[in-house]
Amino acid sequence: MSLMTLLLAFLHLSQPASHVAVVVSASAASAARGSKVSLYIDVTPNSGVHVYAPGAKDYVPIVVKMDPQSNLTFAELTYPKSEVMEFAGDKVPVYEKAFRLVEDVEIGRGAKAGKTLTLTANVKYQACDDRVCFIPATVPVRWTISVK
Repeated sequence: MSLMTLLLAFLHLSQPASHVAVVVSASAASAARGSKVSLYIDVTPNSGVHVYAPGAKDYVPIVVKMDPQSNLTFAELTYPKSEVMEFAGDKVPVYEKAFRLVEDVEIGRGAKAGKTLTLTANVKYQACDDRVCFIPATVPVRWTISVK
């Protein structure tokens, strides 16, 4: 077996499997300068899988890192209320059911009317089932908003 074949096999094995479905949408497809748009990230864990919520210690809670862009101001990400699971006596915040994260963004007055903005981010999370915690994963996401 060649070194390249071994490397490709390793890379395939080292890629984390998807344990959640991530779908994005926005409150509007177009927005005027100075207005706000809500970006939605709908996350659905696979059956029997949970994702760690903010406040989880010793695990990777779900986060969204928006890529900075001029003429955009991002508010703090809004998380829904989490559930609590108990592991070896520790109470840990998790999401087991479908949930929505909301990122509000303001379109700056310097944005050019008629331009289409592409907003990008990475959703990082750690998923586990009742037997094992999986390698933390990152899902790239994007939205397009037309400036009025």
